[in-house]
Amino acid sequence: MAVGDEIRTDVFAVDLGKFRVATYQGVSGLSFGSDAVEVKSVTTDGHLLTRKNPGAEVLPHVTLTRPMDHDQTWTDWVKESAAGQGGDSAPTNISISLLDGNKAPVRRVNLINAWASSWSGPSLQASNTDPVIEKVTITYEDMTIE
Repeated sequence: MAVGDEIRTDVFAVDLGKFRVATYQGVSGLSFGSDAVEVKSVTTDGHLLTRKNPGAEVLPHVTLTRPMDHDQTWTDWVKESAAGQGGDSAPTNISISLLDGNKAPVRRVNLINAWASSWSGPSLQASNTDPVIEKVTITYEDMTIE
């Protein structure tokens, strides 16, 4: 990839620990920030001074949208982590990699100690032939960007 080449949003991979999620449609909510805390004080000459300092880190939920498939590994992790059963399945680290044209990672976002905090299934209609889509909300303790 040459300097200045843009990274596309449609070529990415989602890894759940050592397991690659086979099918996915979208990832949303990748962001971080911190609260701003106002600190007020009075100067020696009696003027009110307001400063803003960085506060607590804010990590929003990440939502993974994917077509349901027959792979039980993902489904088992979602069920176990949402139920707080622990074990080897949850919490775990999730990596979301943006890939270049050769499918090599060019940027990676790691969600540390992640678990499925909610799941929503599809609306089912007999006349609809679209793929069955599930949404999983991921909560995590920390995020790193490589």
